[in-house]
Amino acid sequence: MLARGRAFSPLRNRNFRLLWSGLVVSQTGNWMQFIALGYLIDQLTQAPIYLGLLGVSQAIPRLLFALVGGVAADRLDRRRVLIVTNAIMMGSAILLWLLAYTERIAVWHILVIGAFNSLTQSFDAPARQSLIPSLVPERELMQAVSVTSVAFNGAGIFGPSLGGVIIAAVGVKGCFFINALSFVAVFLALFLMEFTDTTSGQESSIADDMREGVEVLLRHRALLTVLATVAILSFFARPYVRMMPAYAREVLDAGPTGLGALQAAPSVGTVLAVFVVGALADVVPKGRLMQGAALATGALVVLFGLSRWFWASFALLVLTGLCHSIAQAAANTLLQTTVQPHQRGRMMGIYSMTVFGMFALGTLPTGALGGAVGIGPALAIGGAVAVALVGLLIWRAPGVGKL
Repeated sequence: MLARGRAFSPLRNRNFRLLWSGLVVSQTGNWMQFIALGYLIDQLTQAPIYLGLLGVSQAIPRLLFALVGGVAADRLDRRRVLIVTNAIMMGSAILLWLLAYTERIAVWHILVIGAFNSLTQSFDAPARQSLIPSLVPERELMQAVSVTSVAFNGAGIFGPSLGGVIIAAVGVKGCFFINALSFVAVFLALFLMEFTDTTSGQESSIADDMREGVEVLLRHRALLTVLATVAILSFFARPYVRMMPAYAREVLDAGPTGLGALQAAPSVGTVLAVFVVGALADVVPKGRLMQGAALATGALVVLFGLSRWFWASFALLVLTGLCHSIAQAAANTLLQTTVQPHQRGRMMGIYSMTVFGMFALGTLPTGALGGAVGIGPALAIGGAVAVALVGLLIWRAPGVGKL
């Protein structure tokens, strides 16, 4: 009971509760769109390489603009940034719905819109994540990061499952339409929040701010190891998320509803991770928590790639989501609590670039390898490489485990 209270203590703060509630609704729609895009590309091409190309189209804008988005989060009103970014993403969901409804949607449409959404998210993610410390006490920051991951990944429990049912009933256009409507919840939350945002107020140039963000990272060498751990997991282990449509079809012979269940499984683990983080946040050093969870994530992806039974795959995905969420929550907290408040936007820009950019880039080699040796073995190889590289980092930088 005490661990559960600590886990969800950030929700006692009204502003954080509003932000979290809006995200739960909007991310349910976003997960429905995510599964619909993957399913549509797989049905149009039946080639894993195209799922990889979708990842690359989303990776390039994030890698190019995430640090700029971090500077914007430090210089501008973060709430206004979020209003603009969510309005843009709502518009792109409407466009996808129109293309699907008129049966004119093609692979190139999906790639271009995916790239445009990724560009928008380059500004959305740093503003949202650097806003959290303004909404909760610092002692609750790690729990707040973990609870926020529930809004994103936990909504994946309902979104993919519901998306699979809707795809089977009315097609992918239904998922796009519901996603567009879901953004209304974010707008309501942002307009109802009452707080004073903290930005840098500096008159320096954007280039100087970007340079300062990199210099801050270089001054804290341990944070480079934290980011390297995140990059390894994102590039080598996490592509299973994007490869799920091919895995469900090729390995398990599962249809849209089975795909929805598989896509939802890691999010079940994300919800469970909130309780683990609540219990261990004040007991185990965040660095050690990150390292142990990262090793476990890679090992679980190996087992998932080798699995050929639906329910075994489902259980492994739950555990993978649990461990990966713990690793990310610990890494995010270490990054935000090490730098000054007015530098958090840039740090979260770099973090966002690493998490999503490397994940999206990793889908291309995984998809290409999957086309050559099968998607299951390709995922297993990626997980094994992740375990080896994270183990190397632990050996070379043992001090991180004491943070």
